[in-house]
Amino acid sequence: MNTDKEIEKLRRKVDAFDDRILDILVQRFSVVKEIGQIKSISTINIDHPDREKEIIERLADKLKGKLHRKDIMKILKPIFEISKKFQVEE
Repeated sequence: MNTDKEIEKLRRKVDAFDDRILDILVQRFSVVKEIGQIKSISTINIDHPDREKEIIERLADKLKGKLHRKDIMKILKPIFEISKKFQVEE
């Protein structure tokens, strides 16, 4: 087995996953922007820590044994922060 070729093959798979992840995040941010527009009209606060906790707990339960809760939090916290920015943008 050629190690370099095998690594390159696996890296192409990782690249494809990265592309899909970012495509999905763009879709998520689009929906979040719509939520922000509704919140703005309804004067609802953008910050919703209970919702963030709910998402983390749901995913921690779903992914038990695959990802630790702390790692899920580390992944999602920046996504939540970016989502909040999208909610206040016009």
